[in-house]
This record gives sequence, structure tokens and C-alpha cells, in this order.
Amino acid sequence: MRLALALVLLVVAAAAAPLAAVEAGERRVEHALPDRAFSGPGWRFRDVENLREQFRQDQRRFRRDGDRPAVVIPQLVFVSPGRCWQAGYWNYQWVPQSYSYNTWVPGQWSPDGFWIEGHYEPAWYNGGSYQPYWVEGYWSRC
Repeated sequence: MRLALALVLLVVAAAAAPLAAVEAGERRVEHALPDRAFSGPGWRFRDVENLREQFRQDQRRFRRDGDRPAVVIPQLVFVSPGRCWQAGYWNYQWVPQSYSYNTWVPGQWSPDGFWIEGHYEPAWYNGGSYQPYWVEGYWSRC
């Protein structure tokens, strides 16, 4: 029973809404006042009180004339978030590694003709490897 009553009310309101919108538009055209606050040379603010009253009148969306009810139909508003979550991921970074060690140098003749005995000399190893590391997730603009 309530559903039938709600449907009837919705149909009556939908039929009357376009007529009320047309009449409201016509009334607005009839009552349009010239904007005296911004008229004249140099856009001087001469009548600020009148500007405020005009603004108040323009902000009135529904006026009740007689017993006619004002029908307000809510509209859907979809809001998109301004930020998106970027998931974490694995990345790799080069990690240099250097260390010293002793290497055997065999005996040899020098350019001057002298014999140099075999011996150990210090040497360097330069290298490295890629190591994985985790990058945390973060918020970014969509």
C-alpha cells in the first residue's frame, strides 16, 4: 500500500516539475534587475547593499506560491579520490665490494739485467653484486 502511494506521489511530482521549472524561469526574467553595482565607467561600487540583495534573491531556488509544494529531487554526485595507492615492489641496487689479497709473483729478469726472486705482492679485487631491496607502497596523485 505504501509503495503504491509513493509511486502515485512520484508520478504527480514528476508531471508538475517541468511546469514549475518553466514558471520559475519566466518569473526570473520578469524580476531581473540591472546590476547597478558594476555599471558605469570604471566599475565603481556605488550600491553594494543592492548587490547583496540581488545576490540573495538569485540564491533562492524555490518559492512557494500558494499551496503548490516545492519538489526537490536529489542528484547523484560521484567523487573520484585525488590519491591512489601504489603497491610496493622489489628493486635491485649495485653494492660495490673491494678487498685486498696477496698474490704470488714468479721470479723474473728486470730490464736492467738483474734477477728478481719470486715473492708475494698485495693486490686489490674490485667488484660487487646486485642486492634486492623492498620499496614500500606509497600514495600518489591519480
